[in-house]
Amino acid sequence: MEKQQKQTPEGEIKIKISTLVYAILIVLVVVVGILSILAYGTNTAIGSKISAKISQVIPFPAAIVDWRHVVFMKDVETNLASVEKFYQTKNFASEGLRVDFSTDEGKKRLRIKEREILDKMVEDQIIEILAKNRGISVSDSDAQKVVNQQLNEFGTADDVKKDLENSYGWNMDDFKARVVVPNLYADALASKVMAENFDVTPAKDKINKALKDLENGKDFAQVVRTYSEGTSKDNAGELGWVKKDQVLPELQAALFGDGSFKKDSIIESSIGFHLMEIEDSKKVDGEDQLKLRQVFVSKNTFADWLQNQKKQMQVTVPLKDFVWNKATGSIDFRDDSMRAFEKEQRAKSQGDASIML
Repeated sequence: MEKQQKQTPEGEIKIKISTLVYAILIVLVVVVGILSILAYGTNTAIGSKISAKISQVIPFPAAIVDWRHVVFMKDVETNLASVEKFYQTKNFASEGLRVDFSTDEGKKRLRIKEREILDKMVEDQIIEILAKNRGISVSDSDAQKVVNQQLNEFGTADDVKKDLENSYGWNMDDFKARVVVPNLYADALASKVMAENFDVTPAKDKINKALKDLENGKDFAQVVRTYSEGTSKDNAGELGWVKKDQVLPELQAALFGDGSFKKDSIIESSIGFHLMEIEDSKKVDGEDQLKLRQVFVSKNTFADWLQNQKKQMQVTVPLKDFVWNKATGSIDFRDDSMRAFEKEQRAKSQGDASIML
């Protein structure tokens, strides 16, 4: 008869520890599953609040770029809170503008801001990836130099810090990380790409042909129809009445400068070549306004190049409300009604600072 094997106290302890470990793992899986549902899968108001709290503690991804670069929900939520604070602290009413996120429609407009924020954060991540692939890096000292320049330009350090805190809830490190570093990567990448890839000769040839036709007496509207590009072409080149701050910087100097503007001269801007004509001028409240029309020929821009690169990038968005639109290279709403709502709001945006700014 076999003797019954006695279990040692050590064996009992081992069994208990292993059982405890398995139990803890099961609990963790369940908890993570529940938290994921709350973070990604609920449309209730309380669910959204819980989701925001969870995302501040657990690093849930809002978007994954190129398989390994993550935009975290907590950063999206933080940036959204900063934007909301900006609108709450500014007195837009004095400028005839309005902002109200408390109504049902206002809450939808806040969702538009969230989509814009996520889209910008994904774009910043893509720019950084493309820049580093081309050997571009931005050091902390590079960013600090820009911060110091900003401080010198806009007032004392205390004034700038106070304004950042009051307007966005930011400190200088937040400003550096969220604004300065992304801008440095974008500027450096744009300079390198423009130097390597763009030939403006075809655009120059086209605008020179348009100028020659004007000099030979052809009707301006006819020249617009033949050569011009962009939205102004649909209106015979008419831009209507504009103020200085409503035109590109390169056009500001030529049109609102010392009065030396020449009708038959080509002006090059960051987006293309312009043949401008001043049809009339007036002063409104002491400010110059010009009635303008133009022939415009676009040149390849960094924005065009970047948009094409974004369309080729692999981006995954695990959120319930947003999706990566590969056709446009941007974050979009999953819901058709929200896409329609944003389009409608932008069409009638006049006076609504939350859409205009």
